[in-house]
Amino acid sequence: MKNIAEKKIKKFFFRILFSAIFLLNFFTQNSFASQSRNLTIFAEPNMVLALTKIARLYSQKSNVIVAVNFNSSSDLITNVDSGEPADIFISAHSGWIETLRQKGLVDIYNSGYIAGDNLVLVTAKNNPNVPEELRNPKISLEDALTILNRNKSTLILDFEGNSSGKFSNDLIKNSIFSNLKLYNKLAEDKSSISSSIKSDPESYALLLESQIKNDLYFQILAVKKDENIFYQAMVIAGDNMEIAREFLKFLKSDAAKKILVQNGFSAN
Repeated sequence: MKNIAEKKIKKFFFRILFSAIFLLNFFTQNSFASQSRNLTIFAEPNMVLALTKIARLYSQKSNVIVAVNFNSSSDLITNVDSGEPADIFISAHSGWIETLRQKGLVDIYNSGYIAGDNLVLVTAKNNPNVPEELRNPKISLEDALTILNRNKSTLILDFEGNSSGKFSNDLIKNSIFSNLKLYNKLAEDKSSISSSIKSDPESYALLLESQIKNDLYFQILAVKKDENIFYQAMVIAGDNMEIAREFLKFLKSDAAKKILVQNGFSAN
C-alpha cells in the first residue's frame, strides 16, 4: 500500500511539474513574440512632444515597442543611408524626402502627408525694442521682415539641414534684406534657437510654429500661413514594413491628429 501511495504522489508531482514547464514555455514564447514587435522612427526635433505622445499611445494599443530618434533630417538621412535600423522617416524637408526616394530606400507606395506647419517670426516676450509697427496682428511676414531690415535687426535662421532652416533660408534668399544681421546656425551647433534668443532678447528668429508651441518665452510677431509646409511619413524599405504601415495608418487617425494639433501642427 505504501508503494502504491508513493507512486500516486510521484505521478501527481510529475503532472504538476509538466504543467508548470508547459505554462512557462507558453508564456516565454509569447513574451518573445510580443517583444519582437518593434518600431523605430526617425523624425526632426520639433516633433518630440507630439511623436512621444503618439508613440506611447500606439504602443499601448498595438503592443509594439516604439523607439524614436530625433535629429536633423540631413543627419537622419545619413543614418538611413549607412544602414542604421529605421522603419519610418518623418520630415517636411522636400529635398531630403526626394533623396530617400531616389536612393530607393523607401516604400513609394506607403507614404502620406500627416500634418502641416507655418513659418513664424518670433522674438522674446521681454524684448523691449520691438518696433510698434510689428504690434499689428495682421502684418504679413514679408512686411515684418522689411521693418526688421530697416532697423538693421539681428535675425537667427536654423541650420538648412532642418525643415525649419530650409523654409526660412528659402524665404530670405528670395527677398532683398541687405541690412538684416543674419545669423545662420551651423550643423555642429546643437544648441536650440531659443537659447540663442534668451542670450540676446532683442534678436529675432524665423521658426516653425511647432517649434515654439506652448513655449511661454516667445511671442509670435508674424505668420506666413500660405507656405506649403507639409510633413510626410515614409515607410523605410526593409523587414519591418508591415508594422511600419500599421503605424502610418495610426498617424492619420483622429487620436494622432488631435495630438499633432495640440502641439502646433495643422492636421491634414
